Amino acid sequence: MPTALDGLRVVDFSDSLAGQYCARLLADFGADVTLIEPVEGSPIRRMQPFSVTEPNLSLHFWHLNAGKRSIVVDRADAERLDAMLAAADIAILPEDFDPLRVERLNPGCIAASVSAFGRDGPLEDWRGPEIVLQALSGMMNNNGAYGREPLYGVGNRASYAAGLATCIGILVALHERHSSNLGQVVSVDAAETAAAMCFPYVMRHIYNGSIHTRRDQTIPAGQVKCRDGWVCIWIYNHRWHAVCTALDLPHLENDPRFAEPAVRRANWETLYEIIQEKVTDQCAEELVERLQKAQVIAAKGYQPSEQLQNGHLNDRNYWEKADGRLILGTPYRMSVTPRKVTSGAPALGEANGEIAWTPPERVPVRQSSPRLPLEGLRVIEITTAWAGPMAGRVLAYFGAQSIHVESPNRVNSWRLNKEKPTPVNFPDGEAGSRPFDRSFLFNSQNVNKLSCILNLKTEEGRKTLRRLVAVADVLICNFRPGTLAKLGLDYESLAAIKSDIIVAELPAFGGRGPMSGYAALGPTMEMATGMSAMMGYPGCQPENSGPSYLDPIGGFNAAAAILMALYHRDRTGEGQYVEVPQVEAAMQFIGAELLLAAETGDDPPADGNRVLHMAPHDAFPARGEDQWVVIAAEDHKQWVALCAAMGRPELASDPRFSDLAARKRNEAELTSIICEWTATRDKHAVARLLQYAGVAAAPVANAADVAASTYLAYRGFFTELDHPDAGRHRHPGLPIHLSRTPGSQRRAAPQFGGHNQHVLRHILAFSASDIDRISKSDAMAAVPFPDG
Repeated sequence: MPTALDGLRVVDFSDSLAGQYCARLLADFGADVTLIEPVEGSPIRRMQPFSVTEPNLSLHFWHLNAGKRSIVVDRADAERLDAMLAAADIAILPEDFDPLRVERLNPGCIAASVSAFGRDGPLEDWRGPEIVLQALSGMMNNNGAYGREPLYGVGNRASYAAGLATCIGILVALHERHSSNLGQVVSVDAAETAAAMCFPYVMRHIYNGSIHTRRDQTIPAGQVKCRDGWVCIWIYNHRWHAVCTALDLPHLENDPRFAEPAVRRANWETLYEIIQEKVTDQCAEELVERLQKAQVIAAKGYQPSEQLQNGHLNDRNYWEKADGRLILGTPYRMSVTPRKVTSGAPALGEANGEIAWTPPERVPVRQSSPRLPLEGLRVIEITTAWAGPMAGRVLAYFGAQSIHVESPNRVNSWRLNKEKPTPVNFPDGEAGSRPFDRSFLFNSQNVNKLSCILNLKTEEGRKTLRRLVAVADVLICNFRPGTLAKLGLDYESLAAIKSDIIVAELPAFGGRGPMSGYAALGPTMEMATGMSAMMGYPGCQPENSGPSYLDPIGGFNAAAAILMALYHRDRTGEGQYVEVPQVEAAMQFIGAELLLAAETGDDPPADGNRVLHMAPHDAFPARGEDQWVVIAAEDHKQWVALCAAMGRPELASDPRFSDLAARKRNEAELTSIICEWTATRDKHAVARLLQYAGVAAAPVANAADVAASTYLAYRGFFTELDHPDAGRHRHPGLPIHLSRTPGSQRRAAPQFGGHNQHVLRHILAFSASDIDRISKSDAMAAVPFPDG
């Protein structure tokens, strides 16, 4: 079978997790990727964890470089480097390499520069390990238990997200190059990407000044421990009867402590104590299955070591091998151009002398006025909440016309909480007469889009949607598998209407398998990946990340998959069906950790922010209530600098702390010493002092800190937009920057049904009589139906 990116030559000159993950995604789907390494090899080859069966094999390197070739090149050999760059379609560069050099050598090449904080700006010299990136993003401030140190998360997810964002930028630039024959520079910062994954709390602060803290119980969920693992259960008000029935606790339904939503929330801990007693001896997977059958959202918190024997993943043939070693399965399942991994990670320099670096034949530049890179594409969104709309938001940001087809019966939960409008969702805490047009959640996620309200329960509504499909390029759906088929809108039916349509669905667990019908939210998907089990305090329950961390990751993954399918269609005219199983796609972000667990069968217990390869590596209290600063000594030099900055230079040679092994043995004592120093100091001042001294550090930013970030302002992250119902506010943007045809936030989110007439008249060219008939029927609406 063909691959989506056949014929593309990629030079992976990067030395970071982000750059190499970006290149791995391109290699997976057909690009010819060559990893350019120094004589001593990529630094990722020396990064923990290492295989227990091949002690010199970094599992990060194995995970990130399958399907690539390796050649060794001296950075000082400018002639050889220039020859490779001149022959490339895409060059993924290290942070210190000038992308304009590529532009001069090869105007048709897309040069990608990915870094922690950018090549210029207020934080350009800061050190940015994962804990620093998460602290600055606003995510970490919301992770963990109030009163304890906030948690950074797990692994290197900010770097992986930056790699994914870079891949998206490259694919957007490729689509534009199809028209212009010109390359351009794609720039992505990991710090800005991390902030983009956490914008809801920031946007809430911008709307009404409120600051979410870990003390706030804002989600109707909790965890219980079964005999073989933890289970997260969501208890929505409209599912209360189903919860009581599925748990075989019918007497709770009318218990005065729980019968009404307000008192239930007040007695939340008591409720979960009762549930805990009930399920202690039950099987976690069986409990989840029973709850899901009752349409209650629940998920088991899988340990990484359990994933190799996970029945659902194995039913889907998830795990694969390359060169006899285990690799993770595909993040995207594409019907026409599936992933094809040709080999495992290469030995150092194994392709030296094998590759001919012949520059491609120069094609004439097509002169045209600059335009948005995806201009001319039309996208239909049948989406809700965050993940699906995020995919559409990315495409709209770069110029696609995205039509958000909404239901009047079941209003998007980010427009309107069906149970009770929440004051913190609205400007100044006021719902107003049109609360469904004033929610910061919907309004931040649906910038640049059109809204068309169609009642797909009616034949007229479905007929109108089919007319839209006939003039569309892409359809995105993030409802449960089978939703489109029930409407008569499965891929085969849609392709019969428009043969080159690309249909992308984002099922949490995929379209087939024992868990395929399970409903999910970001936190339950995080539990299912194995991430949550690695987050938490010693001896405590698994933890989740901020406001549904995996939702925006799912949206970014879907955008990348759609753009790959578009690249294939640009060359062949062929559409296809794309499945983005969000849990499986997100597992890529902890690939090395999963591979290690598969080898050893062990799951090291969660240990707060502590990691094996650094000490200190933690959040420390600063002056003020719930104020924290993270500090990470990445090497011995930083440890010595930290001691000097604290005014305690003698600690550097103290036998308790003189090397990493000693610091790990005495980490509790070390933590106490640092806490004593930080507790009376301002978190921002501590971070600046330490970064100036060469030590990785950052304030743990809350929503107000992120909104006031000079770094994000310098990056142009926020754009002021006027909304007719919500007013004028700054809106967080996207972290993907194209030098020649940048994306932008041009128009505020649409009012409910605000483009009904535009869609009928200007896109579908309906007659005046048809427009009048449909507008007055129950197939279309301008406000939600009373029971919606």
